Amino acid sequence: MALKEFHENCFACGKNVKNGLNLKFKVLEDNTLYGEFKIHKSYQGYDNILHGGIISTILDCSMINLFYMKKGIELKTVKLKILFRQPIPVGEVIIVKALMDRPIRHFYKAKSQIIIGNKVFAEAEGYFRK
Repeated sequence: MALKEFHENCFACGKNVKNGLNLKFKVLEDNTLYGEFKIHKSYQGYDNILHGGIISTILDCSMINLFYMKKGIELKTVKLKILFRQPIPVGEVIIVKALMDRPIRHFYKAKSQIIIGNKVFAEAEGYFRK
C-alpha cells in the first residue's frame, strides 16, 4: 500500500521544514520502527545537552509514525509519559525505536526509546486516538 505524504510540514519529520529535525524512520521486519540520527547542537538546552522538549518530540514522533507507516492510521497524541534516564549529549548518533503496545479501550498505545550504544537514555509511553 502506497501511503500519501504524512504531515509534511511537521517540525520533527516533515520534508517541507527547513530548520526541522528531519527525522526519517523505517519499519523493521519485527514491526519495530527504527531511526538513526545525529542531532545538531542548535537543539541543546543546557550546554551540550539535548533539550528535553526535543527529546519529547522525537519520542512522540516515532510512535505516531509507527502507526502511520505500519497501519496507515493518522493519530493524535492524547497522553505522553516520558522518563529521562540521563542527559543526551548533542552531536552523538542516537537510535530511536518504537513498538506498538496493545490498545486500551478506544486508545492506541505505543512505547519508544532513545538509545546511544547499548544504553537507553530516554523512553516514553504514549496514548493516541484518531
